[in-house]
Amino acid sequence: MRPNIDQQRQQLMRDGYVILREMIRPDELETLRVSVDAIVEKAKVSSGRVTMTDWVDKQTGNVGALLFGHRLANFSRQLMNVPDAAPLGMWVLCSSGTGWHRDIHPIDMAPLDGLQEDVESNGPPYVQWNIALYDDNYLHVIPESHLRRNNNAERKVERRFGVVPLPGAISVDLKAGDGVVYINAILHSATLNGDNKRRTFHLGYQAFGGRGFTHFFFPATMGIHFVEHLKSWATERCHYFEKLHTKRHNDVAFILRAILEKDKLAFENGLNWIHRSEHARMTTLVVLSKIAYLIRKYKDSEAEDHANDPCIQSVADRFTASELEQLWRRFVVLDSKLQSDNEQYEPLFQSGPMKYFFYEMPVDFGVKNFIASWDE
Repeated sequence: MRPNIDQQRQQLMRDGYVILREMIRPDELETLRVSVDAIVEKAKVSSGRVTMTDWVDKQTGNVGALLFGHRLANFSRQLMNVPDAAPLGMWVLCSSGTGWHRDIHPIDMAPLDGLQEDVESNGPPYVQWNIALYDDNYLHVIPESHLRRNNNAERKVERRFGVVPLPGAISVDLKAGDGVVYINAILHSATLNGDNKRRTFHLGYQAFGGRGFTHFFFPATMGIHFVEHLKSWATERCHYFEKLHTKRHNDVAFILRAILEKDKLAFENGLNWIHRSEHARMTTLVVLSKIAYLIRKYKDSEAEDHANDPCIQSVADRFTASELEQLWRRFVVLDSKLQSDNEQYEPLFQSGPMKYFFYEMPVDFGVKNFIASWDE
């Protein structure tokens, strides 16, 4: 008997992951396998991952029906306990093999302590899925690691070492059709699949309308460039997902404009809107500082890493280059409190050495201090 949603939510918060049996029904498996193989063949990729939305067509529309349907979206929304959720990143994994890591990169996210405080207080703003079309036991996780720092054993390990034994690590054993949903801060890795065929959906769902805010400003949404190949209901769903993202971009631009203009009331109203909880508000403020950094750095830039990222350019286009320089000055004090004088390094993050702290949030510096710093 499957646990109810409250029990599954408790397990997600406690362990950092939940296994769901038969997320894909047995009678759906074979047709989905055929469609996914057709997509992989069209993409001419035999290993790594394939972006499903780049290759889906009318003949493989059943993939879209699963990925954009209510089954995954509603379950993700209920797990995160939020009014809405939209998918991000639609891949099929054709091979596996990576060492231990957290999907956390402090250069454009808050320090881990702040992210974990927000998850504990307000629930996760994002969950990731693996859904297997064939038996898949390659993913390994360390339960409960999503709410703590690396321990001494983990600090001796680098991602490049592969799936080395670590205390408490377990294999996530998925049968065909099963799914695992997890919080991206959990320590996880994946063994090599060897000659075994792997076709596993990998995607995320971002929360909207919850108690907290996103932990990472995604450079691109799923888009709607492929919807002509979908059924009408799936097309409507994809347009709705885009509206959620557009509303978030508008909210962010409004708040950043208020900061630029030193409009304290508008800023406080905007912050209250995107982060309704009283807890972990500094985490969201740090995320806003990272967004300000990105749009300032990459506005009209030809740099390959973010120059064409539509979400970054969409927000950056609301400001002139001069305004972005002024805006960044509002964040200088906060940004300085997120850094050390010397380079920091912590293994198992998606980052090399840098001056930004991997764990520590600013001490004795809150939202009121941030407002006061505008005049410094």
